[in-house]
Amino acid sequence: MSLPPSADDFQPENQQAYQADEAGTSRLGDSPDPYMTPAEAHALLNATRGSTLTRFLDRAEPVLAYIRDHWLGIINTGLALYIGISLLTPLAFAAGLTGPASGIFNAYRFFCAQTPSHSFFIAGYQTCLCSRCLAIYTSILVAGVALTVFRNHRVIRALPWYYWLLGMVPMALDGFTQLFGVHESNLALRLLTGTIFGLTTAWFLFPQIEEAAHQEQPAPNPAAYAAYAPLYH
Repeated sequence: MSLPPSADDFQPENQQAYQADEAGTSRLGDSPDPYMTPAEAHALLNATRGSTLTRFLDRAEPVLAYIRDHWLGIINTGLALYIGISLLTPLAFAAGLTGPASGIFNAYRFFCAQTPSHSFFIAGYQTCLCSRCLAIYTSILVAGVALTVFRNHRVIRALPWYYWLLGMVPMALDGFTQLFGVHESNLALRLLTGTIFGLTTAWFLFPQIEEAAHQEQPAPNPAAYAAYAPLYH
């Protein structure tokens, strides 16, 4: 709480802020804080009136609330589209849609090495995702669908982080030992290690997102600024 106004507050340079404060409090009929200095009231007025971030958050709140309520459906839909497009692109090549199919295939290079010997082929054309990446994303999608079914019946606890790290080990061993010529990976190993990593990733992340999305949002406290509302209009 601030100290009572001093004589310095009533110097000419502070008279305008003081008069604005007096006008605002007179409309209220009672001063909400008799110990707030004119400078503090003026700063509060300017901060609230010019708060672009506050206005943006107010307008974005319905969108954020929708994402909190439907985050799992959004992720599942995105994964389904991501996997589906990667599998349909070879059919686009086969249908003669070379231009669009090439653009999609090249875009997937940002997310996958697309090694031909490690990939599936459909209608004679390579899929956009290699077998290991396909196993990773598909297993995450399967875990997301499973969570959709079971989250209303029981609380799914997040996998501890060290188990998640352990889930990376088989994939890392398979990849690095092949890289250094120790052994040659095969389709079964790539699918198995990708699935292990995908499931542990989903089990580690999804319950944490679920918990965060359903945390109690702090209720607004309109009384905190209600006393100063006339100053903002």
